[in-house]
Amino acid sequence: MALSTSSDLLFVVLSLCALWLTVFLCWLLYQAARVLRNANDIIENVTGKLELIAEAVQFIRKKMDGLSGSVGAVVGMVGGLIEKLVVNKLTDKFGAKTDKKRKKKE
Repeated sequence: MALSTSSDLLFVVLSLCALWLTVFLCWLLYQAARVLRNANDIIENVTGKLELIAEAVQFIRKKMDGLSGSVGAVVGMVGGLIEKLVVNKLTDKFGAKTDKKRKKKE
């Protein structure tokens, strides 16, 4: 292969540049594909974790709803019991005062 003119040398240099440009573009495309694959893996992982968190929140919400119904009934019973105790105490104190007043009058 003899280079007879300067245009032959120019064509050889241009063909080598085109070859290197092609190799570089292929490498760049490969790296972009790897980055996108890694991003896709990360997004899938995050989506899975978010689904687990959503399931946990739903589980806790269901437990709290069931617990709140039970707690409401317990609070109602305890409130009624306390009300009866307070009414009895007040009645006893009021009754004791009225008894003292009756004894003084007698």
